Amino acid sequence: MLYALLRAISGIALRWFYSRVDIAGLDRVPRSGPVLLAVNHPNALVDAMVVGWVFPRRIVLTAKATLFGNPLAAWFFRAVGVVPLVRAKDVAALGSAADGKRNARAFALLHHALASGRAVLIFPEGITGDHTSLAPLKTGVARIALQAREAGLRGLAIVPVGLTFERKDLPRTRIFVEVGEPLSVDALPADADPADITEEIARRLRGVTLNFATAGDALRVTGLAGTLARLFRGSARVPAVSDAHAPLGDQVSITRRVELGLDAMRADPEKARRADALLARLGRFEQELSRHAVDMEDVEISLDMTAGARFTAREIAFVLLAAPVALWGRINHWLPFHLARTIARRSVESAADPAMRTIVAGTALVLLFYLAQGAIVWALFGPWVAAAYIVSLPLAAEINFVFRERLSRALRRARAFLRFRRAPELQARLVRELRELRAETLALREVLAREGPTPSFRTK
Repeated sequence: MLYALLRAISGIALRWFYSRVDIAGLDRVPRSGPVLLAVNHPNALVDAMVVGWVFPRRIVLTAKATLFGNPLAAWFFRAVGVVPLVRAKDVAALGSAADGKRNARAFALLHHALASGRAVLIFPEGITGDHTSLAPLKTGVARIALQAREAGLRGLAIVPVGLTFERKDLPRTRIFVEVGEPLSVDALPADADPADITEEIARRLRGVTLNFATAGDALRVTGLAGTLARLFRGSARVPAVSDAHAPLGDQVSITRRVELGLDAMRADPEKARRADALLARLGRFEQELSRHAVDMEDVEISLDMTAGARFTAREIAFVLLAAPVALWGRINHWLPFHLARTIARRSVESAADPAMRTIVAGTALVLLFYLAQGAIVWALFGPWVAAAYIVSLPLAAEINFVFRERLSRALRRARAFLRFRRAPELQARLVRELRELRAETLALREVLAREGPTPSFRTK
């Protein structure tokens, strides 16, 4: 009951901080039976919240034992069923034994959970932070799996799960969860070495995460991939203004191909020259769009007056219907959200801190505000009215987020429409340049795909 309640609250908190959370490969996770989820760890507590939210199965969580130092936190974690793991680096701080038996009790609890057919989450990197690639994995997942097999457990799968955050510290950005190819523990050799298994898990995890040598490389490649994702987003149709955020998975897929393509082009001066020319042209195109205050997704919008009238009527109706509820949601949540962001900005040591602190502090403050308002309404109008009032608050907040993003997109679309109506030759030139850029990008796809599948760059 407590887990289900916390999962629901976590889902709401994640939707309020991030614009969308998408998952690919969910069918690779067994619907029943023992599972070890090996997940990368870029964003502290938020990572566990994301995994708990996107996977329908109940997840047995693990966490570093140092988090149990606070009595209140320890009580909460145990109530939720979190299993503490003692890392080698924490032995001195915790006064634990320094040998391999320091996690004997934790392993026993995890073996019991697996034997009961549960799914267990482990972060095999053992650390979280702002590293730009997967950190070296600890052997804990492999040792737990092998010990469970030795104890007679069958059907255990190790499932790699990659978490990618567009900007983990920035509100209203996107998350992509990708499930990799499961590793059957039953199929491992009888004399399997935990180190070899760990390396195989790392290989599969690298396949569902983005890994860069430096932060500069990460910014350069993901920035280019983001531009290409926008370039092709409207290749099938102009995105509706209600579809404010494309799935981050589209950009992640392109990022991997761009990285491979850049490596290939370094060995071919002619293709490198051609790619540099394309990048320069893309940069000039983006600058021109910015100068005219036009989004790339709006370049190909129809200038038909009938379509424009329908668009205007639909968006005005949406504003008239949603604005009062959105305003109600904004008024009731402005103060707790503002306080949470103020708390989050204090003593930031990692890019993971703002999201984690905002979500934790915001959830606590919002619940307190709900209880206070509910108590007042109860005193004035009775319990049923108070219950309906409290239920209306999170719904109003959801509508507020949707309303603000859709209104912003509709205003930008309307501005582009009016600009192009006044200067149709501008749209014609931009459309021509957009299509030429797409054609040139696709002409280079054999370079980008030399070491992998041919990219289509179709995102919708």
